[in-house]
Amino acid sequence: MCPTGGAYCSRNGPATETASDCVSALERILPALTAVLSYLLGSVPSALIAARLAGRPDPRTVGTGNAGSTNVALTVGPAAGIAVLAADLLKGVVCALVGLSVGGPVLGDLCALAAVVGQIAPVFAGFRGGKGAATTLGGYIGLSPALAIIGLASWGIGLLIIRRAVLGTVTAIVALGVVTIVVQEHAVFGVGGAILTLVAHRRDLAAWRRGEMPTIRESLRDNRRG
Repeated sequence: MCPTGGAYCSRNGPATETASDCVSALERILPALTAVLSYLLGSVPSALIAARLAGRPDPRTVGTGNAGSTNVALTVGPAAGIAVLAADLLKGVVCALVGLSVGGPVLGDLCALAAVVGQIAPVFAGFRGGKGAATTLGGYIGLSPALAIIGLASWGIGLLIIRRAVLGTVTAIVALGVVTIVVQEHAVFGVGGAILTLVAHRRDLAAWRRGEMPTIRESLRDNRRG
């Protein structure tokens, strides 16, 4: 008998009711199921949950309008912002590790990407989420801590040179995508993450081209005045 007791084996007759047939079916289904579950985990709106628990407005309607940890820290409080950051990081870490364990590097990349897509376009929040930077970093931590360290280092250097947090984040993720191609390691996630980052930050990049993106010092000054 099929060890899963499912309809797949039973409807195909005794010839297919073997353990190997059932395992083969599960091997085909499991990667897709893992990717779908990764998207659903990424879709958990941690920023909205934190704001609601604190009795504050939807972060998409106040501050920068972004459902991310930075805006939550500004509109709800630093502790809430740190909690959202940790939650969004964990989404990427968990999905990457599960994907690696189920199907190896390629599935790990795809599951991490699915988590980032969920963070940006969450099914549980009307497909209006954050910009995926923290979840992208979490994906790198789960897939390759060495790449995550390179990304953090390039982000820090970018902040010092560019002095704009959003632009530093975009530059670091795109540069890390190039690194994954050069070293031929997790390039699916690297290239996919870079594309998602550019799409999610397209309005910020447009503001930068118009000369309207404030520096970190100007942003802090404006926040103190607010």
